[in-house]
Amino acid sequence: MVVFRVRGVPIRVGWSWLVIVALVYWSLATVLFPTSYEGLATWEYLVMAGVATVLLFASLLVHELCHTLQSIREGVHVKDITLFLFGGVSQADDPIPGPGAEFRIVAAGPLASAALMVVFGAAAVSAQGAGAPDPWVGVLAYLARINGLLLAFNLVPALPLDGGRLLHALLWWRSGDGERATIRAAGVGRTFAILLIGSGMALLLVGDTVGGVWLAAIGWFLYQAVRQEVMSARATQAWTGLHVRDLMTAPPITLPPDMTIADLAEHLDALADHSAYPVVAGDRYLGTLLLSHAGAVPEARRSFVRVVEVMTPAASLPVLHPDDEVVDAARAITASVTTRGVDMPHSSVVLGGPTGEEPVGVLSTADLERAIAAAPLRREHVGEERDRRYLRG
Repeated sequence: MVVFRVRGVPIRVGWSWLVIVALVYWSLATVLFPTSYEGLATWEYLVMAGVATVLLFASLLVHELCHTLQSIREGVHVKDITLFLFGGVSQADDPIPGPGAEFRIVAAGPLASAALMVVFGAAAVSAQGAGAPDPWVGVLAYLARINGLLLAFNLVPALPLDGGRLLHALLWWRSGDGERATIRAAGVGRTFAILLIGSGMALLLVGDTVGGVWLAAIGWFLYQAVRQEVMSARATQAWTGLHVRDLMTAPPITLPPDMTIADLAEHLDALADHSAYPVVAGDRYLGTLLLSHAGAVPEARRSFVRVVEVMTPAASLPVLHPDDEVVDAARAITASVTTRGVDMPHSSVVLGGPTGEEPVGVLSTADLERAIAAAPLRREHVGEERDRRYLRG
């Protein structure tokens, strides 16, 4: 859900984030502060924990916003920010233009955490000098320490942490290949995640339940994040150099707008095994019908409801052209599904033909996945063609 916006960028949190906030608050109110400052009233521990929790997550938000503001300066439009335990994940509409820009974007976050560590540390020293109660000096000191720990943790050279992204920028600068740099940096991230999981399991075995669960959970989160990074990099590698015409399914199976849902159901077995079909009048693309939308029409009304009445209009969907790059096409399809809801076509109609507006194919996520699976074979085929050229030459 969106909690607020900064410079037009929506800040999102998920229910898992709220659980983490509750866990942090509970740990501070029942363990850390009562252990460090004995003899206080229960309400004081609760208030101390509340202030510390709010300022901790405000610090994480500042960290992530510094990434975002630097991204905007580099010309990269940020679509949204989703907060989690160690900061957040920014989703950008544009690729990062180069390793130098990536380094500056990534470095902005740790610099913010370092500044917050100094500010809270100075505030703790000033409060102590002014005679403030020890528990409240302790809250400021805790915030200085936790920002320092987050800074140190984030600088570990393991994806998806900031240190891993700085390593990625360096590898990208040296090799000139961003996707290969991702795969190499991900190896470090995977190793670090496994070490964290193993350490957490070891702590559980010796009886440290809280520490063990936290370490194992952090390691598992990082492992999954690294896996997503690698999948994204391999997909980009597989799609680079390809155009929509290379992967699209052609010619497309189309539906007339006046077909009823009952007629569609009768002819369903004759159609290909797709979840959505373009609706076309003459040579004009009108929209796409999802079978799930057709199936939602009550059976008693299917003889009267036409395809055009339940289709998703073309104006609401991304449209591709045969010469579009597959990397850009995949981004358009993914953005359509994630921003407009999961109940959207996982495909795009490709327009071309003599008028340039005639449906000539469909590019689906299944087509994109087949390209990833076939990428090693495609590279091998390219190598064979190169060898043939050498022999001919």
